[in-house]
Amino acid sequence: MTANTQPEPEAALRVPLWKNISLDLGERLANGEFAGGFPGELVLAKRYGVSRGTVRSALRPLRENGAVTAERGRNQRVVDSGRGSIFGPLDSLFASVQAAGMTQRSTVLTQVITTDARAAALLGLGAETPLFHLARVRLADGEPLGRDEVWLPGKLAGPLLRVDFANTALYKELRDRCGIALDGGHEEVQAKIADELDIEYLGCEVGEPILAILRIGMFKGGPLEVRRSRIRGRRYAVTTRFGPIAEDD
Repeated sequence: MTANTQPEPEAALRVPLWKNISLDLGERLANGEFAGGFPGELVLAKRYGVSRGTVRSALRPLRENGAVTAERGRNQRVVDSGRGSIFGPLDSLFASVQAAGMTQRSTVLTQVITTDARAAALLGLGAETPLFHLARVRLADGEPLGRDEVWLPGKLAGPLLRVDFANTALYKELRDRCGIALDGGHEEVQAKIADELDIEYLGCEVGEPILAILRIGMFKGGPLEVRRSRIRGRRYAVTTRFGPIAEDD
């Protein structure tokens, strides 16, 4: 008689304990249960009656998809990407960081009037047209989160040369100083591998994934902004919901 090698139905459907905990935590996060702060590993281990290793396995997918963040010596914090009016993936990401209670800052690398043939072409301008160029490293609680470069027509954005962008938002200053509020646009997001500048400015490892974003911002039916951004993909997930442009760009 041939032995039955098929798994028992219950065994075939059995889900690992860590995965059940991870699913439960994900549902509770979605319901806003941890808005006041996410519990640490020891607290969760005691609450679920499991080892700390099991808790770490349960938290791994939540950390990888950006639902919670953790820094050395600090408890995890919830990253809520479902609030606020946002414009495209990049603003969604930084709005989420702010909603999580983290401090946003920028390190300015370049802030000049210059020419750039590729950016000018995307704006429908001649190759020698003067453009305002701003390049920044974006920080969340002092940790590099991403870097971006923005080009705007120089004749419209000249007043932005006098702005300290370490602690303020581009769209806020564009509105307040230039009387311009972008009213639409489109973005292209691609998966890339960290390049030399990502390694230098963001502290990426060789081979680390990067979200590369090209944005064309529109104003009164025409292109006004070209933005190229690179976001660390290993630690952050991007959720998109389009609407009015947020000021925490």
